[in-house]
Amino acid sequence: MSARVEGADAAFGSPVFMGAALLVAANRQGSWEHAGHGLEGLVNSFLPRVTGRPPLHLKVVGDAAGAGAVGWAKGKLGVDGGVPAVGEDVPLVLKMRAQAPPSFWDPESPVIPNTDGDESEGAAHTSGQFSGEWAGRVAGREWAASTRMQSVKSKGNGKGSQRRLSPTAEFPSGPAGPDGPAGPGSSDASRGRPEWQQMLMRHNCSSDEESFKAESDDASVKSLEDSDNEMQKVTDDDVRASEKRAGDRALAVRAAMANRVLSYKEYLHLDKVLQAQYPQSAIFDTEVHDEMLFIIIHQTYELWFKQMLHELDAMHEIFERGVDESFGPDDIGVCCGRASRCVRIMKVLVQQMDVLETMDPLSFLDFRDFLNPASGFQSVQFRKIENKLGLRQDQRIQHSGCPYHQHLASRAEQEEALESEKGRSVGQLLGQWLGGLLRDVAPGWDFSAYMRGAIEQAAEHDREAITMYPHARVGVPGAPQGKAAMLSELEVKREAHLKLFDPQAHEELVRKGIRQFSFDATMACVFIQSFPTEQALQSAHRLVTHLVEIDELLLMWRQRHSMVVMRMVGSKNGTGGSSGHAYLNAVIAKARIFTDLCHSSHYLLPRASMPPLPPSVRDRLAMVGLGRRRGAMEP
Repeated sequence: MSARVEGADAAFGSPVFMGAALLVAANRQGSWEHAGHGLEGLVNSFLPRVTGRPPLHLKVVGDAAGAGAVGWAKGKLGVDGGVPAVGEDVPLVLKMRAQAPPSFWDPESPVIPNTDGDESEGAAHTSGQFSGEWAGRVAGREWAASTRMQSVKSKGNGKGSQRRLSPTAEFPSGPAGPDGPAGPGSSDASRGRPEWQQMLMRHNCSSDEESFKAESDDASVKSLEDSDNEMQKVTDDDVRASEKRAGDRALAVRAAMANRVLSYKEYLHLDKVLQAQYPQSAIFDTEVHDEMLFIIIHQTYELWFKQMLHELDAMHEIFERGVDESFGPDDIGVCCGRASRCVRIMKVLVQQMDVLETMDPLSFLDFRDFLNPASGFQSVQFRKIENKLGLRQDQRIQHSGCPYHQHLASRAEQEEALESEKGRSVGQLLGQWLGGLLRDVAPGWDFSAYMRGAIEQAAEHDREAITMYPHARVGVPGAPQGKAAMLSELEVKREAHLKLFDPQAHEELVRKGIRQFSFDATMACVFIQSFPTEQALQSAHRLVTHLVEIDELLLMWRQRHSMVVMRMVGSKNGTGGSSGHAYLNAVIAKARIFTDLCHSSHYLLPRASMPPLPPSVRDRLAMVGLGRRRGAMEP
């Protein structure tokens, strides 16, 4: 039977007696009958010496709820209360010392019920007339109401009094233990868990008594005032606008539900989607089984292309607004999410080739002739994806002497593709954003000079290593032999690496079409990749990484397509008039979009060779997320 030591009479304040009571409480899982007899023997020998009273008989009692109590025979100590025991004597309630503070962690800790304004509860506390589960739990009320548990009082600043703990406030309980009562308003599921948030928010107290001194009150009140001032930044107009939006949304939802009964089929328009497969072999001849697979695979491609265009349009809108005006605090993070979704879609598109390859070449040839002159080259959505990402017209491979848009089936599709070429692509907007990034993050700092210094330092370390170990690579095929040859090779590499950080040399690469980004944009990309763990650069690093992944996956998809074509039809011409496999390979060699992002890895140095960032730059990186500057990123 579980039990609770309810309290101790002031007459039994001796450490020996209290120790005996605690021993009994510690053994509450064992036999209370034997524990009670043990305590009875101790008290019978101890009580006459302390109080001059004759020995008493100890009896253990338990209530119907199983909480239990250690009782004393009623009468000679003059304490009334408790639950009558079945046995020789009527037990008395063993009270806990009133001034002992409760422990948050003791399963038998007293818990004060929330009795604000309840005079009967206060009277019961004064007289000690508590019964049942809450008997003895009010012992900590006086301690809870002491100066140590008071919150900051108002200093008459006109803001109204600050909330403080009243003498009758509810005191948060510690874990009730597996066998202790849960108390009113709690459940068995909450036992054994400290109410951390309630403890901290309701009482706002510290274990350090000095923190409750009067001289700290002004600082505490000021801190609360500052918090109130921050909250005032949310204006009444903001609140009203938010409430109006929530109300409009609720009305719109109810109106939609009232105006139609929507089913799954109607929502997805499955009557149209599932009836959109028309095998040409079935129309003009005997249906070939695998033509249905071929149709569904390509329809699925087009649906995913539509979703990718949806994501790219959202990214384009954010970047265009951010470059021309300013980026919001979450804009770069949102773009990361959009780009990440495109990465996942592209992975699905590449993996779909596995399903297509379950069709053998002979089955494809059985219906291929019915496809002429249709071709995947005529996918206007894929052409729009290329244009929106930033594929340049000089990168496209023409076949039959015509630009790509003239191969599209209708005039409307041609105009749609040409329209997607207008304006700035995602790649161009990214270059503009990166071009101003270093000026926003670290104004006045020359990152290229910083990297040139790092290259010179790394080269000097390599010279020292070659001098100490001149025979390290002797005998290695193709390696320079001897100290002089190794030093000469090191000098060539040093000059080539330094040239990467020369603005004039970079502009020459741009004029030749080898690079697309400006020198400042390239330096920003190298900066992001050199310090990816800086909090202010993490979102930008993820975005750059996702864009590189999209470019790589597009390349993988083209390669898989080329391999499938080679497997199915060999070197035959395509149904659209191209050279088939040879044309696809030529496209693969030129159709990379984010080449500047990929080439930035060539500029990097190992972490061990990078000198520490200047303190002013590091401090600036820690602050960059606080403002909404033009082109600035948010961590």
